[in-house]
Parts: sequence; C-alpha cells; structure tokens
Amino acid sequence: MSKNLRLPFCVMLLGIVACVSLLTACDISSADEVTRQVSLNIAGSYTNAGGIPANQTGNTISLLSISQRGDQLNAVDDQGARWTGTIGRADGTLATFTLDGATSAGQEVVLTGTIVVDGTTATLSGTWIEPSLRSVATATATVSGVVTPTPTPTATPVPTT
Repeated sequence: MSKNLRLPFCVMLLGIVACVSLLTACDISSADEVTRQVSLNIAGSYTNAGGIPANQTGNTISLLSISQRGDQLNAVDDQGARWTGTIGRADGTLATFTLDGATSAGQEVVLTGTIVVDGTTATLSGTWIEPSLRSVATATATVSGVVTPTPTPTATPVPTT
C-alpha cells in the first residue's frame, strides 16, 4: 500500500473501530412488554360486598376494577391501590390470571386464580396471598365476554359470459 493511501485508510479504520465501540456500548433493547392477544375479555368492575378476600390486612377491598390490553391487566381497588398482572391462559370461557398489588396496610398481595365468563357475567375465584396470610377470594363483574373475531371478507366470483 502506498504512503498516500495508508493515512486515509488508517483514519477510516480508526473511525470504524470507534463507531463499533460506541454501538456495542449502547444498551439497545426491545420494548419492555410484550402483549399477547387472548380470546377472552375479562375487563370489568369485580365486586363482593363482604370483601373480595374472605380475610386480609388493612381496609376491606370489595371492588377491583380491571382493565385489559391483550394478556396485560391493570386494576385499581376501592382503596385507591394500583394492581398489575397478566392472563396466563384463556380457553373458551375460562382465563387464569395473576395480579400483584398491596393492601391499605402496605402488605404486598398476589391474587391468583381463574375467571369464568358466562354470557356477560364473569366470576373470579382465586387465592389472596399476603406474606403471612392466605385467603379465598371471590367476586363477580359484568363483562363483554368472548372476543368474536371479525371475519375476513372474501370476494364472490362474478360469472363471465
């Protein structure tokens, strides 16, 4: 290689090495959350006048308003606490779920179980788990139910004469 080409080549090589170093030092990641589509809509305001859990610390939670985006769940209880979770499996009219939240006394809670949809009525049955307490949890809500896929229109052949 001639002396005239060696300097630009070295500068270009140094530039490439610098660019690669910068790119590998960056933390490039995909979206934080992946949303899986499910065939069941369980969004609704789940209520139980006696309390969703049969036993809990803090003020009685008797309302849990659940919103859904695919398999991702967000909820707010009647004490103002926010909950997050997911649908594990959804088959026909049954969905398994897990929600993480807290009581008004500050105890972390995992609420896990199933929701069965019958028409527009959803019934939550599960287990309320605090660090030192477990309880049965039940509630019902009005929901829109099973998501019906929109049929794809098909072209009707037109006879030619």
